[in-house]
Amino acid sequence: MSLIRLLSTDFDGTLIGGEWGDSCAPVLASELIATVGEGAIWAVNTGRSLESALEGLLKFGGPLSPEYILTSERHIYHPDGNGGWHDYGDWNRICREHHDQLFEKSGDFFEQIRNLVVETPGVILQRNGEGVPEGLIAESEEILDNVTARLNALPGRQDDFHYQRSNIYLRFCHRLYDKGSTLAELGRLLDMPTTDILAVGDHQNDLAMLYGRVAGMVACPANAHESVKMVVLKAGGHVSRLEAGEGTAEAIRFYRERENES
Repeated sequence: MSLIRLLSTDFDGTLIGGEWGDSCAPVLASELIATVGEGAIWAVNTGRSLESALEGLLKFGGPLSPEYILTSERHIYHPDGNGGWHDYGDWNRICREHHDQLFEKSGDFFEQIRNLVVETPGVILQRNGEGVPEGLIAESEEILDNVTARLNALPGRQDDFHYQRSNIYLRFCHRLYDKGSTLAELGRLLDMPTTDILAVGDHQNDLAMLYGRVAGMVACPANAHESVKMVVLKAGGHVSRLEAGEGTAEAIRFYRERENES
């Protein structure tokens, strides 16, 4: 029997993308069924909001639903039994409090970021419904690379002020909250040893769960960012030869078969 007890997968570029677009590749459907059937818990660990993740999963049309959804690189949700999703544990409440406190202290720094964006063609400053800056969207990764380097050089940055990168997107956040720390909290709540966790992702915001510290098994599809491939290989993980969902299926099968042989 497979020793994968918790499967943490990114969504965009990891479950969807490539040949199958927004749909679930048949080989991935088979691996999800097999892994969950052998006792694993599946969690989607995404940078998307809960609403966007649920919309994506509906289009995905997978053979089963994840038992947990980790959203915005920091929140943990679990089904409420009535067709909805609710906070799992106290993590989300504490996380929101820390972010609110940090952003309240970062007004002057946000103003510097706003000025930086005004001076940089091809970059948009995103704000939430209350007008608080949330992150940046650039027309290309090269433009975001440039503006990120300039952001890092700005003075007056709070010690806990950090951000998550994914392709042309950058999200402001508290340094203690990312896909890795959130997965670690889920593992703690489930009393799950790190050796029994498989994490699969493809972009920079997935790095925190792919170093081998919060998940003993790590992998990425062939379309992964080069920095992700390097981290996965350094952690002794598996870099698939296939892209997106098919690559994730290959990675899951790699660990299932390896464990079944042990």
